[in-house]
Amino acid sequence: MIIVLGLVLAVAALAAGVAGVAANTSDTNKLTSDFSVFDYQFSGTTGELFLIGVVIGVVGGLGAGMVAAGALRSTRTGLATRRELRQSRREAAAAQKDLAKAQVPPKKSPAATPATAPTWSINRFLPKPGKRGAAAK
Repeated sequence: MIIVLGLVLAVAALAAGVAGVAANTSDTNKLTSDFSVFDYQFSGTTGELFLIGVVIGVVGGLGAGMVAAGALRSTRTGLATRRELRQSRREAAAAQKDLAKAQVPPKKSPAATPATAPTWSINRFLPKPGKRGAAAK
């Protein structure tokens, strides 16, 4: 519906532009003074001036449309990327949960492990050969 409305408006603007140029091409519609744009002198009728304005408007509209289309495309791409990232994170979290459940060792009862007394040795506190230089560094 919006496309059809846009086409109707474009055809109406084109018809108005053609009518404006055709109605203002006589000698009575000559411009009273020349004007310059970028050091280029223009002279002619008001219809020609109107036509130049229409062309500039169309080019500007196309440029604005291209900017809007590019912004919309990048927005859609960003949304799709963020959606995929969220899905990937959900899948990774689910996989980590499943992996953690599979790796949980069974609990042993405290009565099953024998109680052992700690063993102390004097060798534990003596310097070992070859380790003295490493400790000094």
